[in-house]
Amino acid sequence: IFMDKDIKYTKEYYEEEENIKRYGEAIDKVGLWNSEKIIFNKYISKNDKILDIGCGAGRTTINLYKEGYKDIIGLDLSSKLIEYANNYVKENNLDIKFINGDATKLDFDDNTFNIVIFSFNGMQCIPGKHNRDSVLKEVYRVLKPGGLYIFTAHNRDDSGSYQSFWEEEKLRWKNGTQDKDLEIFGDKYSIDKTGKICFVHFSNIEEMKDFIHQENFEILEYNKSIDIADEIEITKEFAGDTVFWVVKK
Repeated sequence: IFMDKDIKYTKEYYEEEENIKRYGEAIDKVGLWNSEKIIFNKYISKNDKILDIGCGAGRTTINLYKEGYKDIIGLDLSSKLIEYANNYVKENNLDIKFINGDATKLDFDDNTFNIVIFSFNGMQCIPGKHNRDSVLKEVYRVLKPGGLYIFTAHNRDDSGSYQSFWEEEKLRWKNGTQDKDLEIFGDKYSIDKTGKICFVHFSNIEEMKDFIHQENFEILEYNKSIDIADEIEITKEFAGDTVFWVVKK
């Protein structure tokens, strides 16, 4: 059923009414996480040209704009989420461009952006290793020399209550009894309460380093969100714990 590793399942998941509502409400209710604010302030200048991939309804894009980062474009695979974002900026009189697009095939020239962001573990929600490889290649291409790619990803080896699941999963892969719909160890499909398929790939630190080094990126920082800042309750509920990666072209 998932063997084509099709992005369409991801698109369907994020176009569910309940998810549109959740991501829409997050613009004002959640805003930027404290850890995001610290990382963004540390690495992004107000006049940088920014691409926010997987922007959803615009939580990061809109709140960065409100913080004074004016040269920013939001991009998402879901036309419904982009529609939500466009309605929001129109109603609030903000000058932000939102584009419906595919991160594996970015419609921008080489060396366009100073900063590319892929927040809230978004890159890891793309099914198919070849698709995630394409995203990394595309991000590298559209970044200016010296430009930064800032993203977050779960760490499989530090996953709290899921730790026992990954121990058992490791054994299943070792014995060849894993779900045959999974492509590589760390892939996880689940059916959410709306009945839609949700995909996430969970890597560990070493695997992520190998992934990043497929392109000529230099790793500047990787740090757990909870080690960067204390989060308010609503952020914890919305986002949980994750690892920030900052890499340089």
